[in-house]
Amino acid sequence: MSALSNPAPAANADKERLLASLRDSREKFLGSFAGISDCQSRAKAEGCWSVLDTVEHLTVAETTMLRIITTAQRPKSPELTNREEIFLARAADRSRKMEAPERSRPTGRFADLSHAAAHFAEARDKAIAFVAASTEDLRATEVTHPHPAAGVVTTYEMIIIMAKHAERHALQIEEIRNTPEFRACATGNS
Repeated sequence: MSALSNPAPAANADKERLLASLRDSREKFLGSFAGISDCQSRAKAEGCWSVLDTVEHLTVAETTMLRIITTAQRPKSPELTNREEIFLARAADRSRKMEAPERSRPTGRFADLSHAAAHFAEARDKAIAFVAASTEDLRATEVTHPHPAAGVVTTYEMIIIMAKHAERHALQIEEIRNTPEFRACATGNS
């Protein structure tokens, strides 16, 4: 009998952690703007995004990252360092502002919040289905993240980033909900 343990249980546990993270962050994100009005979804402070802008950005980014992990994987380069813990610890941190790539900035792609939310939920459900159906080691492949700050990441890291990105923007929506512009809209003064 070999002294080496069977790697399958660890791989299954990793997969379950990814799935739980994707599901939990989906619920946090969708819950962050549940019940707000159309006026509230469009309220924005000077130089800031609205809730609708934020949902649009995340939806576009999520769709892009999903496309990348499902179509642009390649074998992991031996030089690629593991940054899972860094992404887990920092990707949702709002204390460091990051500029969104031009292609994922809000441009009014969705008529309203419900349409944007539906598109986000659809993309996230596809990401969950991809991870659930995957039989490969997601750490053995790499992709190029669309944000230059991340660069080349393993497929596993990209999925962590997807989950944490939703958490980051749920926190942003919390910030938006505390602006005078949002509150004024909520009380009917705007």
